[in-house]
Amino acid sequence: MNILVAPDSFKGSLDSERICRIVRYAAKRAFADCRITELPLADGGEGTASLMAKALRGAVEKVTVEGPFGKPVKAEIAFVDKGNTAIIESAQAFGLPLAGKRANPERTSSFGVGQMISFATSRGAKKIVLTLGGSSTNDLGAGMLSAMGVQFVDICGNHFTPVGGNLSRVESIEYNQAFSKYRETEFILLCDVNNPLLGENGCAAVFSPQKGASPDAVKRLERGAEKLASIFCKVTGTDEREAPGAGAAGGIGFAAMSFLRAKVKSGTDTVLRMYDFDRHVSNADLIITGEGKLDAQSFMGKTVGGVIERCRGKECVIVCGINEAEWLPEAVRVICISDEVGSEYAMNNAAECLQKAMDRFFSEYKQ
Repeated sequence: MNILVAPDSFKGSLDSERICRIVRYAAKRAFADCRITELPLADGGEGTASLMAKALRGAVEKVTVEGPFGKPVKAEIAFVDKGNTAIIESAQAFGLPLAGKRANPERTSSFGVGQMISFATSRGAKKIVLTLGGSSTNDLGAGMLSAMGVQFVDICGNHFTPVGGNLSRVESIEYNQAFSKYRETEFILLCDVNNPLLGENGCAAVFSPQKGASPDAVKRLERGAEKLASIFCKVTGTDEREAPGAGAAGGIGFAAMSFLRAKVKSGTDTVLRMYDFDRHVSNADLIITGEGKLDAQSFMGKTVGGVIERCRGKECVIVCGINEAEWLPEAVRVICISDEVGSEYAMNNAAECLQKAMDRFFSEYKQ
């Protein structure tokens, strides 16, 4: 029997790699001769780069870049496809946890993300997969672009690196020679929001309060974003302000679409394609996936839904910590590890509960 194990993490309790190991152990106890393929998954969020490097036999390189306030931080970049593709988690350079109690989107910068991109291309990467989410910034990617060779100029002709609080200071944009190297680079953005750049659903209004912005700061950020976005449009000859995902990561989505011709793609779909997931499914007799909380959202673009959608006609099992799903696709079984012990115990003892649940499942399956 061939078993494909492809779970997302149980956030706060078990990462996807450990879930794979526990399922493998239980399966081997019941079926010693079974073949197991482990594909620990992530949808573009935290841990995506390192997971994909392992699964695709790539490599991870560490690089020192500027954090949200300019101080050095260590970041990891995954290189796969013989080094031709780099997977960059932007939050490693400017994530909200890095800002800590000082979080303030008027002062934080995305400069470190541009440094990560520059490093990856210097290593020969021809495709950049950039995950967006969890940012502490609202600088429209101006910091990122500055690190890549875009120069921002004020009314006095001074070059400077904008942050969210001084976007209105920008009067013009220039390029230096370094930026030309990105013309042949393919950029893919993985993000889980569809927000436009501006307005009541834009990055300032919706996300900046979560990053420490006061109501007055939100208004200032919006005004600065409006002015700089207009300049972006004039310089690039494009207008991506209303594009879904333009407001992701403090406007980095907009900057990448405008200057780098980046395409926004589903994190789950992209990860599964890179894993050559359909091929693994075709060889499997049983597919086991999972996530911490199963609900209606699970089948609307999240990892579990993406897996199940590709496994039609195959026997599928979803393992979860909490089950709030009111509907399940046909021929899909759910194993909820908290059913007998309660959610609090299962959260604190997830490995034990998962092990027992999988032992019971494979014991019944064997019969």
